[in-house]
Amino acid sequence: MNQTRPIVYIVDDDPLVGPTFTKFLSKLDVTVRTFDSGIEFLEAIHPAETACVLLDMRMPDLDGLEVQQKLRDQGCVQPVVFVTAAEDVESAVSAMRQGALDYLLKPVGQGELLTRVQVALNEAQITVEENQESAIVRSRFERLTPREREVLGLMVEGKANKVMSVDLGVSQRTVEIHRARVMEKMEARSLADLFRLSLYLDLSAKD
Repeated sequence: MNQTRPIVYIVDDDPLVGPTFTKFLSKLDVTVRTFDSGIEFLEAIHPAETACVLLDMRMPDLDGLEVQQKLRDQGCVQPVVFVTAAEDVESAVSAMRQGALDYLLKPVGQGELLTRVQVALNEAQITVEENQESAIVRSRFERLTPREREVLGLMVEGKANKVMSVDLGVSQRTVEIHRARVMEKMEARSLADLFRLSLYLDLSAKD
């Protein structure tokens, strides 16, 4: 999908919040999308978008906690900042324990909103980049043969060639060939780089 600017989703059934926040956010280079329904918002957001969500705690169809849970169920990991009244602070703190980034207490000033949104969008950009790299690493991993995957697992464990040859029942020369192919297919610059890439993989899983 082509996305030129990050998106700020405003999900709040208060008719004043959407226009007010949109005006505040005009100082940032973002696309603002407003919804007064959690259900409609969940139908609109895409997991791959660079975005953050300003989410009201109390709404008539789904409350903020329910929207947050369904968002995660859809595979959307965009940062959520709850916008809440004083009496809902405890719920907002609970939501943060479940993965929300932050919460704002109504009424929200422009400076505070811009600061929190910028932090959330920075977090969103990092997440998108990590997800993209994860997909790339997984595609490289798929190139490996079953034996090369075994060798990869032993390499990131720090096993020496001699130990690998015993574990795999092959010659050290064969181990060296497999290691070279693993490095080439994974496009790793060094063993340290290979270890970093391996963090995106579940090498304990049986393929």
